[in-house]
Amino acid sequence: MWPGGSVFLCVLCVSVVFRVNGRAWCLGGSSDGRGAAILPAMPKGWFITFEGGEGTGKSTQLRLLDDWLRALGHRTVHSREPGGTPLAEAVRAVLLDPALEPDGLSEIFLLEAARHDHVERVVRPAMAAGAVVLCDRFTDSSLVYQGLVRGLGWEEVETLNRLATGGLVPDLTIVLDMDPEVALARAHTRNSEESAREDRLDEEPAEFHRRVREGFLELAGREPDRVRVIAADGPPEKVFARIHPVLPEALR
Repeated sequence: MWPGGSVFLCVLCVSVVFRVNGRAWCLGGSSDGRGAAILPAMPKGWFITFEGGEGTGKSTQLRLLDDWLRALGHRTVHSREPGGTPLAEAVRAVLLDPALEPDGLSEIFLLEAARHDHVERVVRPAMAAGAVVLCDRFTDSSLVYQGLVRGLGWEEVETLNRLATGGLVPDLTIVLDMDPEVALARAHTRNSEESAREDRLDEEPAEFHRRVREGFLELAGREPDRVRVIAADGPPEKVFARIHPVLPEALR
């Protein structure tokens, strides 16, 4: 035992990791016998995702949280799915083009290819460097949209998610919830103001969006410790105030 902490011996890397006053340190030996160095152990990053139906304000709340965390001194990386890398952004353009109509199976294979590239090139490196990664959508969107609503099956999509991400799961998922009709009105206004072409999902029938909302609520019921539902009605600042209490203590 190290005074005030605990010691772990790593045989493969010939190093000792110990914790003193809540901080991890690594005593690493060199393979050429030149001795050991005491260095801080690699910091653990955080992974927080935002989910919800179209027009619920995910991007707005992600930006507000990003600004708030930076003001507290945290290093942040914000991204989105599909997207975040050149390859994944190209896939996004295909998936959200209203002139194209991929079925659920085509959607999921495109999404998982983009997701794998995004995780390996953006998410994992940022977390390894100790950053807080904020992502607009992740694997839970595939579970709801393709697994439940498109009918591909929850377990089937879950398997593909694990394969694409290497089993990476967010530390916290915030589901922004509101009446689908109100959210869609927001989305249509957004697309009109921004002359956006990313509106294929917005044009789905009302029943589609109702099932999406139900799917995210079901997700929260399955994983209540990780997935937290936040009412998304009202001004952005009021919605953001509802997010504070569910954030990890270490980030507040």
